[in-house]
Amino acid sequence: MMMTDRYGWNLSVFDRLHVPVITPSAGETAAVTYEVVVEKRRSGEGRWFDTENYTDSGADSPGRLITLALEATQHGRALAAVLAPGTDWLMVARNRRPTDVDSNLDRPRPLGPLVFGVSKADATRWAKSHQVGSPFQRARRTTVTTTGKPLQHKPGTHESIYVLPDENVQEAAVEVIAAGAEEALDQARDYTFKGRLADAADPDHQETATADCADEKTSPWPRPSGGCGADFLLCLSCENSRVHHGHHPRLALLHRQLTSLRSTWPEKLWRKRWDEHLQRLADLRTKVNAALARVTDRDRMIIDHLLKGDLAP
Repeated sequence: MMMTDRYGWNLSVFDRLHVPVITPSAGETAAVTYEVVVEKRRSGEGRWFDTENYTDSGADSPGRLITLALEATQHGRALAAVLAPGTDWLMVARNRRPTDVDSNLDRPRPLGPLVFGVSKADATRWAKSHQVGSPFQRARRTTVTTTGKPLQHKPGTHESIYVLPDENVQEAAVEVIAAGAEEALDQARDYTFKGRLADAADPDHQETATADCADEKTSPWPRPSGGCGADFLLCLSCENSRVHHGHHPRLALLHRQLTSLRSTWPEKLWRKRWDEHLQRLADLRTKVNAALARVTDRDRMIIDHLLKGDLAP
């Protein structure tokens, strides 16, 4: 149980746990590092084995439990090596039920007075005597969620089985989810039309490629030398923009042209350059009627130059 609590090993690991290889720790004279080979059958053929390293550098260090396990089982392992040379199972105990027959053929067979690993029957008896449920499963879940990273399982399994169902994780995620939702809302607001709709042009407003500007001096994107330095496509995201009926055909044409560009540009590059503007135009289309039938040659010329980058703000 202590090893499960420390390393997150499940019950089946203890049945096939070989004696770890001991290597000196780099730069240390008193510490030793154990190379433990952990068998994980559920990972699929060819990915059954994983190597984990634990260093014993003193009390409460990761490898101290392995040192204690080696000390506790040294006599049993020595006897096993005499009875069957080459036997190197770490978990060795006296077989107190020699007449019991284990139906699990994947487990190491008893050897004389010795038994290896920890069987499900052993775990069940221990759980009943202590009046608890699945001790290994509960300890493993606690270790994994406390550690906060995958131990013996894949990242997807870690997220779906251990992280997401955990009530502490769910509670902690509330603020994160709320912040993400607010950020998404702010972003969505940025991709909406922020100007005003008008019935006709105002002679006091300055015409741009996509709208009329009511006040260039208060631009969100001022030039160092004065005036507005924004791309004309950003005009629709400015509160100073004014869109009247004369703009409708041109903006409808721009929406169609941006949509057609999507099939010719790489998706990542298109999103970076055009997606924001297309979303803003789509939002504007919910407020005004499309007017492609009224597109003029001048509208076509302006949109063509705008998309080619020939127009300077």
